[in-house]
Amino acid sequence: MKLRLITLICLFTFAFFIANGQDAKALSCVELGSPQEALEVYGGAIYGEVKQIKVDLKQEGFTGTKEKIRYILVDVERSWKTEVDSQIIVRTDYTWGFDFKEGNKYLIYISEVDGESSSSPCSLTIEMNNLNQATELFGEGLRPKQQVHLEYKMWLMFEQDIDLYIVIAIGLVVISVIYLRARRKKG
Repeated sequence: MKLRLITLICLFTFAFFIANGQDAKALSCVELGSPQEALEVYGGAIYGEVKQIKVDLKQEGFTGTKEKIRYILVDVERSWKTEVDSQIIVRTDYTWGFDFKEGNKYLIYISEVDGESSSSPCSLTIEMNNLNQATELFGEGLRPKQQVHLEYKMWLMFEQDIDLYIVIAIGLVVISVIYLRARRKKG
């Protein structure tokens, strides 16, 4: 019985250390020039207030690479080159992304990556106090196409690895069942 328990503990310890490996990334950006040239490179730009910032841990499969991704919820006032809803969730890089602050207004260059709106760490993001600064750069722009509320989508984002907690919980249940069966056989 003790050998089984020690084997299970070693197995879970080994799985824990493999699951928590770290990756390193390098960043190299090409200068784009003026804000108008950057607008042509990216899929569009939005101007609005950052309402909420969340970090989510993404993983490919159960044992795939883990990556922290920052998501920002933006109340959009105007957009250029792409039409968006009144609220949009923009994916940014956790390590290299712009340091957004809740309540501040920004001009954010966005593009679509894997079905999500994304802001590249190389794109120009400008903190602006009012819409007039953005309209001076790009013109009047597009108003949001429809009113939406996306706050509920931000609830399900977790920075911690809940998969690991699920595995540990299942492991504890299995160990408890084995232990209880062994006690019943002795009793």
